[in-house]
Amino acid sequence: MTESAYRDQVLVNEARTELKGSIAAWVALSTGTAFLAFTFAGRAEPVGFFLWLGAIGVFLAGWLVAWIGFIARPPSDAAILARWIPGAKAGMILCNVATAGSVWVFLPVAEPELRALMLVLLAWFLIIQFAAATEATQVLRPAVVLVLGSLVAWLLVAQPPHFLVLAIFLPLFGATLILIRRFVRQAVVEATTARAAAEAARRELERERDAKTQFIRAASHDLQQPLQAASLFLGRVKPGGRAADQTASLSGVQRSLTVARTLVGAMLDHLKLESGAVRADMATFLAGDLFERVLLTQGPAAADAGVRLSTAGAGVALRADPLLLARAVENLVANAIRHSGGRRVVLGARGRGATATIWVVDDGRGLSAGDEARIFAPFEQGAHVGAAGGFGLGLASTRGLAELMGGECGVRRDLTRGAAFYIRLGAAPAREIPCAA
Repeated sequence: MTESAYRDQVLVNEARTELKGSIAAWVALSTGTAFLAFTFAGRAEPVGFFLWLGAIGVFLAGWLVAWIGFIARPPSDAAILARWIPGAKAGMILCNVATAGSVWVFLPVAEPELRALMLVLLAWFLIIQFAAATEATQVLRPAVVLVLGSLVAWLLVAQPPHFLVLAIFLPLFGATLILIRRFVRQAVVEATTARAAAEAARRELERERDAKTQFIRAASHDLQQPLQAASLFLGRVKPGGRAADQTASLSGVQRSLTVARTLVGAMLDHLKLESGAVRADMATFLAGDLFERVLLTQGPAAADAGVRLSTAGAGVALRADPLLLARAVENLVANAIRHSGGRRVVLGARGRGATATIWVVDDGRGLSAGDEARIFAPFEQGAHVGAAGGFGLGLASTRGLAELMGGECGVRRDLTRGAAFYIRLGAAPAREIPCAA
């Protein structure tokens, strides 16, 4: 999860938690509003008084309606980020503007004792905002500037007793609130981020555990099949039997053991990659050399499956580890033979600018929607899996081998009726291109 995603998740979690409990702050603010309205009704300047009362009333009513709606029908995370948080901020700004204006409405007509109480109420208002508002909805810094700035301005204009001391103290009080809020916020973010990271790590471990459990089950099943088949074929081999029957049975044993060896080899390759035991020994060679090796190893399986292998671009120079690249391409070709359901597989190479790309293209049934995003993950397979089965490790190993050589591996569905897998590598420098014999 990215830092931005972590931050959004923190904001959403805070909004859900704080809004449910904010009714206590609403009750406190409503009580203070009722006290001021009752105390200054008929005493304060009417226009300013009703403007203040109307603004605070709209804010409190909107807050209550939003709280009821949130509890009755909790919004989605996207709705909280898009509508609820901006709406809450707008409401807080309205409340702060009204509170800052109330200084000029109430203090001029208040006696000294009531003025002192008003100072306490204004400080209390900021403390409530400090404690109740979330990072998403709080606007503490603007609140301090608006409310305390308005109060200091009135003190300097009206010059009541001790006005200079109060004018110095109030900004210090506001700055202390902002600093404390920043420290608290930093601690909350760090704790929430650490918790989210731990949760993500736990989910990833569970996913890997489930995948490996599934892998063990698949390994037990897939390995048992060729071994059981080999056992059955061996059971048919009897001393003094007919040569034709013996040959067929021994051929079946060979095929079964070849399948088992392929499955075990795929598993071992993946484990070596995961452990970091594989190192790339980079060299420059022609694509034709790669194709010869792949045709040699995959030709028999293609012939048995009735699949025709062909090549193109044999003269393209490649810069890679010959053995690792051959293994990666062999995985792609073997997958096409076993799973594509097609009758032709083309191995191609193309150089363009600073890259060289090896393609393995088949004319089979292609990939299902969404397969491209997951088939390169370990223990994952596409929707169209042939009868040969497998562990879902071939493409994961291919991608790992390509990345080990500084390249990338992927698939495109728009180039052919089937599937077009590719390995893209850095091109060989011109001075290193080998001469064809």
